[in-house]
Amino acid sequence: MKSKPPVNIQLTHPAVWLLALILLLVAGTGGAFAQTGGNYDLTWWTVDSGGSGGGIGSSKQVSGGSYELLSTAGQPEGPSSISGGAYTLKSGFWPGSVPNFNTYLPVVMKTILHPPDLVGSFTLSPAGPNFNAGSPVTINVVVTNQGDFPVGGFWVDFYINPSGTPTVNVRWNDLCSLNPCYGLAWYVSSLGARQSINLSSNNPAHNYSIWPGYFAGGSTTLQLYVDSWNPGVSSGSISEGDEGNNLYTYPGGIVVTGVTSSGGSAATVDLPPRPARLEE
Repeated sequence: MKSKPPVNIQLTHPAVWLLALILLLVAGTGGAFAQTGGNYDLTWWTVDSGGSGGGIGSSKQVSGGSYELLSTAGQPEGPSSISGGAYTLKSGFWPGSVPNFNTYLPVVMKTILHPPDLVGSFTLSPAGPNFNAGSPVTINVVVTNQGDFPVGGFWVDFYINPSGTPTVNVRWNDLCSLNPCYGLAWYVSSLGARQSINLSSNNPAHNYSIWPGYFAGGSTTLQLYVDSWNPGVSSGSISEGDEGNNLYTYPGGIVVTGVTSSGGSAATVDLPPRPARLEE
């Protein structure tokens, strides 16, 4: 028995294409069907990029009754439009055919967190600047953490007539220039973000301070250094965003008359070794 030669169907005639499309649509579940009847005849559909498209007489046309849709409107790429009678179809999505409305978007802000930054200042009571040697004076210190992170323990030193500019790891008693030599130190165990702490000459770290409650004669310069002591570490105990603002100098200085210093070399200050951290 001879086998039959294969059937070669040439899908070139429009009628064959239409038949194939109808069979495909019928075979597919939920398929789309072309519609005709009444005053409307859907002969072609497409999704283009917008614009008036084929125009009158084009095969890309949907018509029926008193209406004609000469092209579809897709993305807003072209300014062209099609119109007839009282109707106009413009390409794109609602181009100029609806009122303007305000659209409010949420505000998105990026929060920038700043590293710890310690600064200090002080006031005197009485305010001065003129004092008598031996007259009671209270030193009121304020230390602030300007950063967004809390910090652990650190030292604060108060210098009276220092022999040089205070820097980190140079204690007040390392820079004595008067005899007798007075100075104070405080240990702050912790300080929260954006918080301040008040320190007073009435409550220093007593083992590391010498303060009789008044200035010695001849005192002129008063300075405060925050985060002053952590041997071997150039940034002190706290790594700060700004290490250059830890020194505060009393504006204008003071004048102390009455009992004067004995002159000559400063008295030897006998203080115990200072730890980097003080257990309280």
